[in-house]
Amino acid sequence: MKIGIFGDIHGNRLAFEEIHTQLKNESCDLHIFLGDVCGYYYRQNDIIEMLRNIPHLHAVIGNHDAAFLEAIDNEMLLKDYSEHFGRSFELLKDNITDANLEFLKSLPQEILLPSYNIAAYHGSPWKPLSEYIYPNSPLDRFDELPFDIVFLGHTHYPMDRKSFTVRVINPGSAGQPRDGGWPSYAVYDTETKIAEIKRVPYDVSTMIHVVEVMNEDKIYLVEVLQRINS
Repeated sequence: MKIGIFGDIHGNRLAFEEIHTQLKNESCDLHIFLGDVCGYYYRQNDIIEMLRNIPHLHAVIGNHDAAFLEAIDNEMLLKDYSEHFGRSFELLKDNITDANLEFLKSLPQEILLPSYNIAAYHGSPWKPLSEYIYPNSPLDRFDELPFDIVFLGHTHYPMDRKSFTVRVINPGSAGQPRDGGWPSYAVYDTETKIAEIKRVPYDVSTMIHVVEVMNEDKIYLVEVLQRINS
């Protein structure tokens, strides 16, 4: 079976459209979304619509997705998020459809594929929404898990590493990479055991212009988009 894995889109439709096209060309048997369609940028509702139409999709909730669901009925939380991360939640609250809101609410914190001994989380198996497992993080704890492979997101850093018994794969970010590369996704073949992390260029200058038009005062929203150097 061929699995397409991606996550951390964060409202960047320009980047995700390119990855979405590449995933179609991969003809995967199954797709796994590792959370965080919400936050930072502005086309979140459109992207949720795209996700809902991806065939054979399994998805988990991310920390920004959970934060949006908490903030949507709490003006204080909504204001706090806007002050820290920009206006993306405000815009999503105004335009999210009922069906897309229900999709977000339905997302679990864990995906299990027992036939392939695979698990997937946004953060980690221990703290699914909040823990960061970076390429240089120790992996000793993973040996306690009953899985062969664990897919993770959250860090926006791609990796393919193995503890003594468990392979840990992060496809990187489909909308806001933080390692200096283009947005990325991964493809894993359950028969050959081969995992490929694939980079996808997109029109980052237009995305930067979108942020500038929004008159955001959050320098980080542009700075992180400018990190791409290859």
